[in-house]
Order: sequence, then structure tokens, then C-alpha cells
Amino acid sequence: MYARQLGFASSWKMLTRDKGWIKPVLVLTLVGWIPVLGQIAVLGYALEWARLTAWGVDAAPKQRGVAYGKVLATGGIAFLVSVTMGFVLMLLDMLLFGDWYSAALFPAGVNLFSGSLLDIMRRMSPLVVLVMLAFNLLAGTFCAAAMLRATLYDSFAAGWRLDRLFQMVARDASGFLHLYAISLIGGAINILYGLLVALVASGIAFGGVMGVAVELAVGPGSGIERLLFGLGPGIVVLTVVAFVSVTFAGSVISTAMNLVCINAVGQWCCRFEVERWGVSSAPLPDGVPQRDVSDISSVPPVPPAC
Repeated sequence: MYARQLGFASSWKMLTRDKGWIKPVLVLTLVGWIPVLGQIAVLGYALEWARLTAWGVDAAPKQRGVAYGKVLATGGIAFLVSVTMGFVLMLLDMLLFGDWYSAALFPAGVNLFSGSLLDIMRRMSPLVVLVMLAFNLLAGTFCAAAMLRATLYDSFAAGWRLDRLFQMVARDASGFLHLYAISLIGGAINILYGLLVALVASGIAFGGVMGVAVELAVGPGSGIERLLFGLGPGIVVLTVVAFVSVTFAGSVISTAMNLVCINAVGQWCCRFEVERWGVSSAPLPDGVPQRDVSDISSVPPVPPAC
């Protein structure tokens, strides 16, 4: 069962298993363009899917019958966990490194390289910057686990049970690092797309410069000049359409990577047999994490209504 197999590939297969899987991704991408509230909705939707995965349910993201109120409530709690942990992370950065970097607290690492990183690199040595970046990205993975824990208990306080979160990491450090690697893969895919777009844009810009150079060499009144002026309005429209299309495609990839990576957090939590968890303050049950799929019942327990 994919829900019990921690990995980027298995999480991706869960996302794409149902026909029409791209539809919710496209809708979430559009919703994500709404400031703040849209991001909260996307986060809540992803965490509600990860909640089912954590319970061992081999489900794809819902395409219909979505409880929008519940999605917003879940996203709101997770957003508060993210913001408060981000503030603490900023203080830790200041204490440990004398500066702070606003690394993304979302597992896909969409904003791994914000503009502030370039400023920090001018003020600090490359080695310190690398250590700081690794620390922040690990903290981002930890925050993702805290957000899902808050979702499983429908409680902000549950996300801040650091003792239980550290207990999970201590019991399954390799699994946590695997989860961290999955987030890096998601971030790398986003970065590669950005580099590809930048490469194509550079090629187009270079072609434009060469066209102007040829025009200057040939002289005014040439066929090239008439062609450029004739296509002027069409080129502008085509450029705008291409820019919007490329931006939207990048957002779709980013949304898909966030869904895959947040769902992977659910796969990691599934190894701890969520159905055996007690109250939020209770320690983990004995014998978890369970890594051998054959040792787990093939029929998952029914998760609480959400």
C-alpha cells in the first residue's frame, strides 16, 4: 500500500492514481494565487489528504465533496503553527548565526532561495551560510510534521508538543531524513523548472539582441524593420500570453510538489501507527515505527471524520 511506503515516487503515485487528478491541482493553483487565504486553503487541503494517509488510507486527493469549512479550519491551525515556529526559528538563527534567513516552512521548498539569501551571502562566509541553510531546511521538515500532528488532533497545542515530535525523530531518524530528502526533491524540481525558463528566456532575449544588431547593420528601411513593426502588437500579445502560461505552469508544478511532499509527511506518520496514539501528551506506543509493511494489517482502521 502506497500510504505505508515512505517515498517521493509512492506519494506521487497516490496523487496521480485517480482519473482527472490534474483538475484539483489546477484549481488549487488558482486558489493559491489569492493572498493569505488562498495559501491557507491549499495548505488545509493538502493536510486533510495527508491526514488520511497517516491513518493508512490509500486515497487520492478529493475531487468532489470537499468540506471547505474544514479545509480552512485545518489550514488556519497549520498556518498558526507555521508562523509561530517561523518566529522561533528566526530567533534561533539570530542566536546561532547572528543573522536570519526566511527559509520556506513548507516541505516542497518552493521558496528555498528567497532574495534575503543573497544579502546574507554578502555578509557571511559560504560555509556558515550552508550550515544555516541546512539547519533552516531541516527545521522546515520538522515544522511540516508539527502541522500534520496539529491536524491529526485538530489542535494547535498538539502541533507544539515538541517532546512528542522529537520522540518521533529520535525513534526514526532515518525516516525523518528520508522525509527531508523528499522535500529537497520537490524543491529541486521547482528550481530546475525555473532554470529552464530562465535559459529559454535568455535565448529569446539573445535572439532579440541579435535581431537588432542585424537591423542596425543592414540599415533602416529594410525588410526586417517592416516585419518587426508589422508584428509589433502580435508580439506583445504573444509575450503576455507566454509569460502568464509559463508562470501558471510553474505554479502548477509548485502546487503538485507541495501536495506530494506534505502527503509524504503523512506516510512517515503512518509508520507510527496513528490508530494506537493516545491523547496529545501521551508518549508513542511501543513497537513503532513499523517499517515492515507485511507486519501491518492490510485493512487500515477507519480514521475519524474530518
